[in-house]
Amino acid sequence: MDFEQLYRATYPRVLAYARSMASREDADDAVAEAYAIAWRRQRDIPRGVELGWLIGVTRRVLANSRRGRRRAGALHALLDLQPRIPGPDPADRIDDGGLRDALMTLSPLDREAVVLTVWFELSSSDAARALGISPAAFRMRTARARRRLRAALTHLTTKEQAQWNAT
Repeated sequence: MDFEQLYRATYPRVLAYARSMASREDADDAVAEAYAIAWRRQRDIPRGVELGWLIGVTRRVLANSRRGRRRAGALHALLDLQPRIPGPDPADRIDDGGLRDALMTLSPLDREAVVLTVWFELSSSDAARALGISPAAFRMRTARARRRLRAALTHLTTKEQAQWNAT
């Protein structure tokens, strides 16, 4: 696959991933940097898991950006000027309040595993590559995350039913 085909095939999903993990501006910058890296390293992109590789690069670019802001934030803290602007959480974009509440009970890593497989429909191989872990480790993380999500949904449903029966 040539680079233009790769870009056209993967850009919407890479951008959606980045925007689910960071502010619009930070996400756009990270995706641009990820594709610049991909352009320079075209021969290093593994065939068949291009999307996972690109999401992994984007994830690392976002992490590097956050680290850079933290270092700059230390100086701002010394000057008492540290801004506090949290990035958006994918759970914030879910209309179903119960599901959103259940997702928010998960750790950020568990939420990310669920989001990558359900929202972005990545295979275990692609998602594992994006996170920099083995597919087996990703499948284990996803299984645990889904189990915790089911438990949280069951707890919330039981709690709602108890409130409904009490009134």
